[in-house]
Amino acid sequence: MSNVSERIARMIENDGNGEIKRTMRVAQSDVMALLSEYMDVTKLDVTVDKSADGYDVNITAKAARIYSIGHTSDNE
Repeated sequence: MSNVSERIARMIENDGNGEIKRTMRVAQSDVMALLSEYMDVTKLDVTVDKSADGYDVNITAKAARIYSIGHTSDNE
C-alpha cells in the first residue's frame, strides 16, 4: 500500500473508532439511567472490543444496593 493509501486507511479507521466511542458514551448514559431505576449504581464501566464477527460490548456495574421491585421509596 502506498503512503497515501495507508494514511487514508488510518483516517477511516480512526473516524470509525471515534464514532463508536461517541455511540458508546450515549449508550452508557442510557444504561446508567435504566439501572439507576433499580439500584444505587456506584460505578459503571462499558468497554467495546472488536471481534472476528463484530463487537463484544461488556458492561460492568457496581451497586451499593438493589431496590425492592414495586417499592417507590426506601421507607416502604
